[in-house]
Amino acid sequence: MKWTPIDFCPLFLFLLLSTDLSLLAQEKDVGVQPAALDTSVTDSLSQGLSPNSAALLQEPGRHKRIQPADIGIRATVNYSARTIDSRKSESIIYLIGDAEVKYKDITVKAGKITIRWNENLLIAEGIPDSLRAGEASPADSQQVKHKGFPVFTDGKETIVGEQMEYNFKSEKGRILRGRTQFQKGYYYGSAVKRVAASVFNVADGVYTTCDAEEPHFHFKSKKMKVIKDDKVIAKPVTFYLGKIPLAIFPFAMFSTKENGRQSGIIIPQFGTSPQEGRYLRNMGYYFAASEYMDMRLTMDFFERTGILFRGHANYAKRYKFTGSLDGSFTDKDFGTRKERRWNLGINHRQTIDENTSLAVNASFQSNSTFYRELSNNRNERLNRQIRSNATLTKRWGEGSNSLTVNLAQTKDIESKAETITLPKIQFTRSRSQIFPFKGAGSGRSKKDPKWYNYLQYDYKGFLGNEVRKDTTDSPDDIDRVVRHDVTLSYTNPKKLFGALSLSQSFVYDEDWFDRRDQDFTLVDSTNQFVSEQNKGFFIRRLFRYSASASTNLYGTFFPNVFSITALRHKMTPSISFSYRPDFAESSWGYYETKKDAAGKERRLDRYGGTPSGKLMSMGFGMTNLFQMKLGKGQKEKKINLFNLDFRSGYNFAADSLKLSNLSTSLRANPRRNISVSMSMNHSFYDFNPETGRTEKDFLFDKGGLFNSLRLNSLRFDMRWSLGGRSSRSGEGRGASTLDSVIDEGTPGILQRNAGPTAGGQYQDTFAPESAFSAFDIPWRATLAFSYGVNKSNPLNTTRTAYVDLSNVELQLTQKWRIGYRLRYDFERAEVVDQRISFYRDLHCWEARFDWNPSGIGEGYYFIVNIKAPHLRDLKVERRGGTTSIFKPF
Repeated sequence: MKWTPIDFCPLFLFLLLSTDLSLLAQEKDVGVQPAALDTSVTDSLSQGLSPNSAALLQEPGRHKRIQPADIGIRATVNYSARTIDSRKSESIIYLIGDAEVKYKDITVKAGKITIRWNENLLIAEGIPDSLRAGEASPADSQQVKHKGFPVFTDGKETIVGEQMEYNFKSEKGRILRGRTQFQKGYYYGSAVKRVAASVFNVADGVYTTCDAEEPHFHFKSKKMKVIKDDKVIAKPVTFYLGKIPLAIFPFAMFSTKENGRQSGIIIPQFGTSPQEGRYLRNMGYYFAASEYMDMRLTMDFFERTGILFRGHANYAKRYKFTGSLDGSFTDKDFGTRKERRWNLGINHRQTIDENTSLAVNASFQSNSTFYRELSNNRNERLNRQIRSNATLTKRWGEGSNSLTVNLAQTKDIESKAETITLPKIQFTRSRSQIFPFKGAGSGRSKKDPKWYNYLQYDYKGFLGNEVRKDTTDSPDDIDRVVRHDVTLSYTNPKKLFGALSLSQSFVYDEDWFDRRDQDFTLVDSTNQFVSEQNKGFFIRRLFRYSASASTNLYGTFFPNVFSITALRHKMTPSISFSYRPDFAESSWGYYETKKDAAGKERRLDRYGGTPSGKLMSMGFGMTNLFQMKLGKGQKEKKINLFNLDFRSGYNFAADSLKLSNLSTSLRANPRRNISVSMSMNHSFYDFNPETGRTEKDFLFDKGGLFNSLRLNSLRFDMRWSLGGRSSRSGEGRGASTLDSVIDEGTPGILQRNAGPTAGGQYQDTFAPESAFSAFDIPWRATLAFSYGVNKSNPLNTTRTAYVDLSNVELQLTQKWRIGYRLRYDFERAEVVDQRISFYRDLHCWEARFDWNPSGIGEGYYFIVNIKAPHLRDLKVERRGGTTSIFKPF
């Protein structure tokens, strides 16, 4: 967020910027001598009327009007009041009590308004409160209260002050000790002097976002120079907490534009941690370099350990490209060790032309523990992989052809294993007709498509170059392959037997390699085979055929019970056939057969990924959808109750265990906020505990119909979301900024809805993630339960069972909110993750306390900050471990 203590301008300053008024202060209030004042306004206020203007004044009345031609001004003046005192000899009108004057789009209301027609001058002021004036004694006459202070409106903004002057001809004026609200801020001031057409000097400018009568905090500057629609320069600037000054800055400069970006100092935040002591975070500068670029440079200073430098830059050009660079460098001394660490992130999106685009997303860091030891963000600490990716995409031929070039790198932080793709190129031709149908014609010349018009094909060409590295001393595993995939498909336009929809496909894969494994040798000590790589040109050809058919069956019942008018059961039986030869046979040349130490033959793949085993299988399934209809006519409502699906198959070419496992899945949403799912896998064969393997004997032969299935695995999940009705009452107190991960405080393209240059949004990966997310909902909670069992080996059954209580938020009072998160593992009988959060609304400030008693991110975090989005980085925070949570700060 940008340091904007002078993003304020006093209320009368806004009057100047929006209506061209010139605000002057009385000499007795600001100590300015008459000779020092700008005379341009004084001259404009003294322009007189014609000698006969006095005769044109109206008689006293409730509503009056002066026509422009009568007094030589540009528009009609309408005025009204309880009492109108017209003094024709002096060309003056006094409007007393609910006085109101309208001129063009300007309206002035006050307890008393004086109009001096000879000078074209309007003077508005308050009047004494008659009750208080009567009660006051001469001794305390200075304490008499006034009412009916001037209120100025121009159709957009409203300004209130103690006294105001306005000239009808020059349309300039002045206001004394005014206040207004502008862009979610409150502005106060005592004096403004105009030194040029668009330049003003301001004395005692005050800005705050607190709407209390006595603001809880504010920024104040003795001197300000305002260049209209450009910038404000102020010196010095002091930050007050209540009436106590906490910080002072020698000067500040920023833009006064309502939209757009502006450079400035980023407010640092103060905090402490047990390990690193006191610290200042995010101390730096935001620089709006141009309309296409901005950057953020910050430094975190830790009292005991050292410094962390961070930088973030965005660049963007509408319809062309957007991107960001993000990095950090730290040099810390922990006493027993010194550390220098760094990270770098690159994000780039570019539209080269209408059909060509480039996307780059890269991440680099100095070591595997960078985020785990330096970041307080739970999600970053859980991430165990570093990924970098660059992809170029080109489309042509009305989108039917596409070319993708990809460079990628993935590194596992734990195992140090690394995979590098340099490069991967893929050409795709989407499904197209082999023999396109030219047209149906009309009348007698009408033609129907032939069967061959439904023949279609798609093509994929692939070039891959992948290098895999691990932590051992073994050489890198290199894969280079060129692949061609052609798919021929046919969908019968007419249903078989009037009900079955039939489709067929034939897939041909051809792979080219520049090397393959051969001359496998057995290592006796490990009983493993090692090979030598033979370089050259090798081709592998694979193919498969499949066909499928399906239909829909319906059953409807009309129970007419309560409001249930109908129940429907939709069944979709399907059958499929697949064929693929055994590519492990020696005739194909893709495998090499060797005997291991036990004399057992083993088939070794020369290329990797070559399918083995003959496949000639039939698959069958049944999809069931149960629906219910409530009510009739306009009140009719249809509800999907649940889905129940079954899948299995039979492989005719298998030596044994030809019948595939039975897979069952159930999905239901009984209510919008409740979801239930269950999946099961059953085997038709028995398990031999002595060999630890599945036997070829059917359970049906041993146990009959009711014992014909053996459970392999089961998983059950349920999710229930609860919450009160959304309320916008939070808008009245100002929406919280604690729950946002987007830095709305930083202007320009780092700000949400920043306009055409928005190229990215800054997210602090070192800061804790949000604890609250729904301040407009009085309460909410999400309960999830998961249970799983794996009995594929009945001798080693494993179970998982846990409950997740997340997104728990409760508005205890108007000011207090509590949040909670819990994951409990029933198998381990322990809490594996937990967080308790408290939020307190402090009017224009807010406070949050998070405590993680156990699990990832164990410790506590406390923060107090201003709620206004553009001042949210003005905060104090403290963090530490659970052992010190109740110790004094």
